[in-house]
Amino acid sequence: MVNNFEYDRIKFYMFIKMIIRTIFSKKNVLWILIIFIKIVPVFADVPDAVLLNQKTNLVIKNNKLTIFRSYELMINNRKGEEYAEVSIPFSKMNKVSNIQAYIKDKDGIIIKKLKSGDIKERNSFNDASFYEDEFVKEFTLIHNVYPYTICYSYQLQKDAFFYLDDWSPAIKTDVPTLDATLTLDVPRDYHVSYYSQLIDKPKIDTIDDHIITSWKSSYSDQIESEIYSPDRSCYIPNVEIVPENFKYDQVGSLASWKTYGNWLSRLLDGLSDLPEEEKLRINSLIDGVQTTKEKIRILYHYLQDATRYINISIETGGMKPYPASYVAINKYGDCKGLSNYFKSILSYIGVPSYYTNVKAGDKIIIINKDFISQQFNHAILCVPLLNDSLWLDCTSDGPFNYLGTFSQNRTAFLIDKEDSHFTRTPTLSKEDVLESRTVHINSETGNNIIADFHTLSKGTSFEELSDLTRSVSDNKKNRIIRDYFIQSGLELLDYSLIHAQRDSAYITLNYTAKADKLYKKYGNELLISLIPFAVPPFKEPKYRKYPVQLDYPINKIDTIDYQIPVEYQLLTLPKNQSFSTPYGSYKICFLKKNNYIEVLKSFTINAGEYPLSQYTDFFKFIKTVYDIENYTYIVTKKQE
Repeated sequence: MVNNFEYDRIKFYMFIKMIIRTIFSKKNVLWILIIFIKIVPVFADVPDAVLLNQKTNLVIKNNKLTIFRSYELMINNRKGEEYAEVSIPFSKMNKVSNIQAYIKDKDGIIIKKLKSGDIKERNSFNDASFYEDEFVKEFTLIHNVYPYTICYSYQLQKDAFFYLDDWSPAIKTDVPTLDATLTLDVPRDYHVSYYSQLIDKPKIDTIDDHIITSWKSSYSDQIESEIYSPDRSCYIPNVEIVPENFKYDQVGSLASWKTYGNWLSRLLDGLSDLPEEEKLRINSLIDGVQTTKEKIRILYHYLQDATRYINISIETGGMKPYPASYVAINKYGDCKGLSNYFKSILSYIGVPSYYTNVKAGDKIIIINKDFISQQFNHAILCVPLLNDSLWLDCTSDGPFNYLGTFSQNRTAFLIDKEDSHFTRTPTLSKEDVLESRTVHINSETGNNIIADFHTLSKGTSFEELSDLTRSVSDNKKNRIIRDYFIQSGLELLDYSLIHAQRDSAYITLNYTAKADKLYKKYGNELLISLIPFAVPPFKEPKYRKYPVQLDYPINKIDTIDYQIPVEYQLLTLPKNQSFSTPYGSYKICFLKKNNYIEVLKSFTINAGEYPLSQYTDFFKFIKTVYDIENYTYIVTKKQE
């Protein structure tokens, strides 16, 4: 019976995988006991859904790409029904056909087939999109008796492409895959390159005038989220395949990064025209301005004020920008269109700049330079000046020449016709991410202890607070500030958010809060707690699974004045402490000033990648700082 067979198959597969992993990762005689402890819970549980089988066949014929995909997905409970909602992306350049699907019950009997009327089609809009040429066909197949299995398949046809596939056996990080196969069928004279991660070498066969390459894989490890860990994609098996030569709007080649840059350069050709009215406006804005940098600054402000970011990824699959004239007239564009538009403005005033691609995002993902392919998701501008280069994100409302955490310290591909090359975006320094607080705590306010905070924020906090001032309602802003930016354990009374100059990369948050919990009476003694730094909540070493990846430093400074109540006197001051490690540094100093105790603190975590072999020492540093911050008290005693 399929029911018992599939359940046993899942359990046995996970059982064997865990045994192998445990045996080879342990080097002591207790491994049998460890296996028992680890295996029993896994063996007893069945996931919400399991991908039993996945097949993908890629066929190149007459320079056209046909992709056949099929899936066999078992739904084990109600929670797993979210995976019974199937979405198939397609576009005008990526046509979908021959969609078939059905449900098998627990005995393997087909009980329902998909009808054409069950398939819905919609545009793949999102909140930041004006128009996309990406569409979705979607349907849902659900049964009321578990487990049941959904089987579905479809075909895609591509006439123009520069990527054959980016394939993984995993459909979701929390759904195991028992068997997955990728097959590539190309003519003997059709050259491809591929990159594989966590997948065995392929099997290659030559049949007549075709070369057939196949990969087999599975996926059983559920990728858990851990603070400051590498992107999840680093731990998921995948295969990426690209053609050496292609035609995608323009004839192109992935034989080298130079040929790839040549193709991108040709995509930009002829897109720099500006309407005469726009040229007159540019002339009036910079009339009388002497320096090149100031001209660029003024025009960048004009770009920010006159245009808005909207995703309009159409035409060549979202790779080709809209002409500068289109953006000038319509006053909107995506990162490609806005970057090309501003590049055209600078070209008009005689300033060279370079359209540049980066892999932007919350976490740095390394560009694989050994695999020539489109690995980028964002376009910015590089403007070389005499002594320095400006880096301009044309989608940003932020300061001039500030890339921020979204695209700092990235490998960037600068498009320069025959000389396209890699460079690197600027890196945020400790000073660039500083969070500095000055706090005054007043104990002479009746029954309440009042804390006045003056907080100057750079880096992530600056970017988040700046976004709040631009993009949300007052009610939502108040709630977010109260929940995420006010010191934990305090009751907010009032706040103000103050922007500096337009191009300053910092913002000030001032607020007043009740701080009664900081002062605790024990008989005749009064213990004053420290206002602690927000120390990142790293797991203990025995629970940590992945390396630490800190893409930019964490840097905090506090100056806090604690008022001693008039009826108390200082009994003892905690000791000053200072230490430095390869992972960061910490310092705390206590000073008595009349009826105040001044506490000076600093805490830095260095940017870097720290492997698991160093994590015990890294965690020791973090834990030491946490303990000092949360278990140190200023002791006072009631005067007699």
